[in-house]
Amino acid sequence: MKAYKVIALGVLLNDEYDISKIEQSFKKFSCQREVDLENFLINKAVTYERANIGKTYLLIDLNELEQGIFSVMAYYTIAQKAIDISELSAKRKRKMLGDYPGRDSLKSIPAYLIGQLGRNDAYKADEISGEQILNECYHSISIAAQVVGGNLVILECREKMFECVYKDKGFRKLYDELNEEKLYTLYKKIDFTEYWSRYYNT
Repeated sequence: MKAYKVIALGVLLNDEYDISKIEQSFKKFSCQREVDLENFLINKAVTYERANIGKTYLLIDLNELEQGIFSVMAYYTIAQKAIDISELSAKRKRKMLGDYPGRDSLKSIPAYLIGQLGRNDAYKADEISGEQILNECYHSISIAAQVVGGNLVILECREKMFECVYKDKGFRKLYDELNEEKLYTLYKKIDFTEYWSRYYNT
């Protein structure tokens, strides 16, 4: 496992780092399996950050950083979103929400959205694993959850990613059908207690 540091993109922007150098480093990020990840980081991440639509976190290679090179090993973006559950059956609502007050009559539910999450092709899984990236994402969400509550996390992905990655991580399909973008919406309930402990022990 390579040493890395998680840096919020907003911190870089607020500290008046050279944005041109940051954007140049983004252009070196490659993810051929999901080119949307490349496009977001290069063309949208800064705009979304400044508009406060979502928050992007960068996993930076510490060895490279010591050499003055800003290398993004992986990144993730999180946001808040209201999820439409109006078409869910009562049974599926129970399975998803448990004893949530007013569950059966709810039309929507607040959730934490993992908008983007991926690893740079320049790094192998034994250098930074998908599970490690996902855990860092959970850790970031847990800080917000401690303040405002909530335990529901959602994301969108293709069928292959669901079967190969997220199914084994405890995610389930919200609806059995693909959405308009030909993606599945997945959800997972998370007990953030362990992540709170990690935050306060660092």
